[in-house]
Amino acid sequence: MRINIYHFLSLAGLIPTSQAANNPLATTDQRDLDILAIQLSKSPAFDLLRDAARTQYILTIEEYGYGSSINVQTKADINLAIDELVFSSVQKAVNNDPAHPKVYWTDAPPRNSTSSSQQWFGISVPGGRYSYDNPDCIYRTIPISYRYDYEIRGRRASGDRAPSDVTFSLISNPNSQETVAFLSGKDMQVEKDGSYVVTVSSKDSNSTNHLKSDLTTVQLFVRNNLGDWSVELPDELNVTIINDGGSNMSDDTGSTLSSALSNEAIIAQAQADLAESTFFYGFGALGVKTLSNPVNNLGAPSQSKSLGTLTSQASSFGSFNLEEDDDAFVVTLSGGKSTYWVLPIYSLGMITVTPWDSIVSYNNKQAKQNNNGTFTFVLSSQDPGVYNWVNTTSRSQGLIMGRWQGLPTNESDPNGIEVFSNVIKIGNLRQFLPKETVYVNGEQRQLQLQDRLEGYHRIHYQ
Repeated sequence: MRINIYHFLSLAGLIPTSQAANNPLATTDQRDLDILAIQLSKSPAFDLLRDAARTQYILTIEEYGYGSSINVQTKADINLAIDELVFSSVQKAVNNDPAHPKVYWTDAPPRNSTSSSQQWFGISVPGGRYSYDNPDCIYRTIPISYRYDYEIRGRRASGDRAPSDVTFSLISNPNSQETVAFLSGKDMQVEKDGSYVVTVSSKDSNSTNHLKSDLTTVQLFVRNNLGDWSVELPDELNVTIINDGGSNMSDDTGSTLSSALSNEAIIAQAQADLAESTFFYGFGALGVKTLSNPVNNLGAPSQSKSLGTLTSQASSFGSFNLEEDDDAFVVTLSGGKSTYWVLPIYSLGMITVTPWDSIVSYNNKQAKQNNNGTFTFVLSSQDPGVYNWVNTTSRSQGLIMGRWQGLPTNESDPNGIEVFSNVIKIGNLRQFLPKETVYVNGEQRQLQLQDRLEGYHRIHYQ
């Protein structure tokens, strides 16, 4: 039996019933799914799996020679990452009913309703990030079954307010994200008023905005990357089943058009997702994809159709180990043929550290460019006075995942991306960095941080 605790909380005056018209993410479905996910995530059914996930992450870190790195800070980072991994598994499961599809924003940092300017329906939503979240990206899920035909209606903001990059991916697994079909925002047909319709079904179609599902399809995964946090908005989205095949048969989840999934079924699915995620992320993404690479070296990116990556995306995984306080890891990259790129850094738990008030990422709209078209970044715990400073947040060790998106999906087509990296003493940076490097003083840094925080709150709160 599913309990609608929103009803009781709203009667008690604990949750406002009004909607925020200026944030496309603040929908009734989002509110209800958040509340259900919070409720179910408190179940003791996840305790053993939580411990197993924590053990896997630590074993992987130790296997690749980072055993001495598991200090108090690293343990706290891993505990936080596992808490968010558990909640992410519940979020995947609460919106896993293709007979009753909803649009659900997931893989996001925590949202705490603490003031009138920082509200999310009066509730505090835990973080649900995992396996290299992107601070720029609004990730949304829609459950899909090949048995049904779906219509996703959207509306995109105009001009500079539109997202920097938009993609729709049909996937066969919410944890490994094997791609079934893909639609890029730049290839979509969008009306002059910003409206569009994307159709999903197992049938062929001549429509540009059509995605063909198959027997393996379980989800539509939508990414909206916001390059300029001060103006860009995610698309408005809603979903409708337009053809149920003329039957009320049960789908693969056990749900029918007339009966939604029970809380017990959701918890069971979340347990399965958590167990699978522990392997894919704690072993695959953390170990095989990242820590197996040479430390303090960010290599050339590659494209893949699996393990959380986008078909039109090239990714570069790496780790840094700054043994001295005055060490800096310097990265220079080019955008190549990508239309959007982002360079974030992470704790050893594979999530960003307070991305709202720490500069732990830059994208192609945020960073200062070199005269030759490349971009150079300084990763360090000390502020080097460089505009493109990436703050390691007092951590000497951490992870990096660079992403370049909007690339050709033809694997034989070179993407033109170059990446160079090395460790430099902070005192020697001016001798090493390009002459045109932009430097900032303390006051300018505070303005940069203030702009980041205001942009973040504009996107993530009502």
